[in-house]
Amino acid sequence: MIAENVARVWESIAAAAARSGRSAEDVRIVAAAKGQGVRKIEEAVKAGIRIIGHNYIQEAEGETVFTGSEDVEFHMIGHLQKNKAGKAVSLFHVIQTVDDVRLASALDRRAGLEGRSIGVMIQVNLAAEPQKSGIAETEVGDLAKAIGELENLQLRGLMTMPPFFDEPERARPYFSQLRQLRDRLTADGILSEGMQELSMGMTGDFEVAVEEGATLVRIGTAIFGPRS
Repeated sequence: MIAENVARVWESIAAAAARSGRSAEDVRIVAAAKGQGVRKIEEAVKAGIRIIGHNYIQEAEGETVFTGSEDVEFHMIGHLQKNKAGKAVSLFHVIQTVDDVRLASALDRRAGLEGRSIGVMIQVNLAAEPQKSGIAETEVGDLAKAIGELENLQLRGLMTMPPFFDEPERARPYFSQLRQLRDRLTADGILSEGMQELSMGMTGDFEVAVEEGATLVRIGTAIFGPRS
């Protein structure tokens, strides 16, 4: 069942990419595990998924699978508290939700102690929703510059979660806004060629996100089914 779900998601990504003149190869799926269990994660990996996303440290600790494949990455896609930076560094290849220079510095210190280089993305709260993490669009440039000075972090790009809408089209302006922000920061020399990732779009709106330039889509329900 999961293999069939993954195939359907890839078909939708390919169609969305074609509509916007992109290649589906420029988009990767982050399978949002959300407590689904090791067995389902292993099925997803067998179906070709190469990035597993977790929202919570405690779930990742119980669901980290040893796939035997070095090309499988684990991404933190939920809010991360600074006091859990050490655990995050030991569990994840990429932290997608960095929104504070203190968190970035804590991750850098722990990564240095472990002799690791950690990928990070800046979470941007484009709608200024108080209940969501992420920094304001106007602050992204300064945080990107600060991360660039940290020895053990590699900035990959930007991430956002738009407001929840019943109609995917209503999320389009936020996806477009993140892409335009990345392009401006690139033109200004703040983001380099290796910092172009856009993590945006989930089960309900990922096709629109792909049309607007997403390189990473965080898919949970469409792959694993409803959360237990």
